[in-house]
Amino acid sequence: MIYYRNGKYVEDSVDMDLSQPGFRTGYGFFETIAWNGKKACHLDLHLKRARASLKEFNIFEEPIEYEKIISEIIEANALAGCFARVNIFFPVERSKTFPVVTAVLFEHDPDRIWSLMVAKDIFLTGLMRHKTMNRMDYLNAWQTAHDSGFDDALLTDFEGRVLESSVASILFKKGDVYIEPQTSYKLPGTSQEIAAKHLKIESKPILLESVHEYDHVFALNTLGGMIPVSAIGDVIFDTERETAQKITDIILELN
Repeated sequence: MIYYRNGKYVEDSVDMDLSQPGFRTGYGFFETIAWNGKKACHLDLHLKRARASLKEFNIFEEPIEYEKIISEIIEANALAGCFARVNIFFPVERSKTFPVVTAVLFEHDPDRIWSLMVAKDIFLTGLMRHKTMNRMDYLNAWQTAHDSGFDDALLTDFEGRVLESSVASILFKKGDVYIEPQTSYKLPGTSQEIAAKHLKIESKPILLESVHEYDHVFALNTLGGMIPVSAIGDVIFDTERETAQKITDIILELN
């Protein structure tokens, strides 16, 4: 893989100062962006979210030309015309970050339907509002769900309120109204922000024990778009594809 860092295009390994928190503890942030074959989708929203985190933690961002660099990384990795996952990493060294930009091939499946396993472990922290590079809890929840035959893990708090999945925002639908879980312990999803411009979305606490009361459930993330959910544990839902495809096309800027 050819990546960008500190003014250079480099292949394979990343040099990091071993004494700094970016290496020692995964201190930093990152964004995942879909390359739809022609452009980096909603790059502005992703940078806005990352910069909000950097500002809150008083981290200086070395400015770079993101759009130009992403296009050049795509070309360097022979991904032009392909669907790809672009990542921008912001590892922290001495209260500064020199962004790392990468791109790899990603297979987008427009017909995918997810099933969710309720995560066994509960972790609550204010950092859940930020997309940090240290995401071992999330990865462990995702891996456990996959090992158990599910597509992703549904996260809850100690009172049984739904938060999000390990890699996506969650939307519930009842009648004509879409509802996002109301909580301080989840990432402000860029895909959900986009969906909210086209769907009527309300916010309220949702208890895990009440999910059977909803007609439909969806997962929203950068690479998948709006994904119908067929099950949460042993609770089964009808899947609604028409709306999901419409919002997916908007998230992935396919029209």
